[in-house]
Amino acid sequence: MQRQQATRSTFLLDRAKRRVKQFAILRPTVISSAAALRESLPHATQSSLWISYERELTESLLRSISWPARSIGVAILAHAVTAASLAALANCFKRLAYVTGNGLLPPDELAAALNTDNAADLFIGGTVDRAGQTITLWRGHLEPLTVPLAAFEPSGDGTKPKFDLFAVADYGQTIRLGNYEASAESLLYEFDPAYRRRISRERLRSERSFGASLRRLRKQRGLRREDFEPALTAKTIARIEQSKVQRIRPSTLQALARKLRVKPAEIATY
Repeated sequence: MQRQQATRSTFLLDRAKRRVKQFAILRPTVISSAAALRESLPHATQSSLWISYERELTESLLRSISWPARSIGVAILAHAVTAASLAALANCFKRLAYVTGNGLLPPDELAAALNTDNAADLFIGGTVDRAGQTITLWRGHLEPLTVPLAAFEPSGDGTKPKFDLFAVADYGQTIRLGNYEASAESLLYEFDPAYRRRISRERLRSERSFGASLRRLRKQRGLRREDFEPALTAKTIARIEQSKVQRIRPSTLQALARKLRVKPAEIATY
């Protein structure tokens, strides 16, 4: 991963020395007291990044702000927060991600994910809403992406997602639901049209064949070539993916589309 240039100030609200070391790559200003917070606040800008592991310090931040508040950047809250505090914090941060427990990347992986040029293409954390049947995933630029639980269908080998075991891993590249895994790439491709258009343009520049699109979509769906049987044999899928089939019959397109859960014309856009 490419590293971002240190162009923004980072403030880490934390009292755990071990965790502070794990954020060294961001060269943060470490704030462990209300007094240090008051001293640091005037140096914050609209591009500043705030990461808080301490609810008490977050509440001190609210008490220290002059209202009406100016924008002091973006924030990640790694602790529980009340609805009232959340509403107030939303008035001083342009973007605000709030994740607790195992729903957030480990500190060292979080620091690395935030320090990359492609932070927006990674997930730093998320929360599962069983009542609403959704998962809200926070990206590295702190924009949320909400995905329905129904999107996580059993994988080709029958592994089912366990939503009570949600975690983000691999420096933001993987969502884990117990033994079930989904890639950040596949989720963004499926649910973020802007990401999909950008990646499609990049892929089309390097590989424009229908077979390549089919192979990418099949892998994103977690399907093996054998999973298309009996409608289509694994050998037929292989020949199409290798661009050995010059003309694909409408019935073949329909069979592919049904299994891949897309319209026939959409396969070539992946």
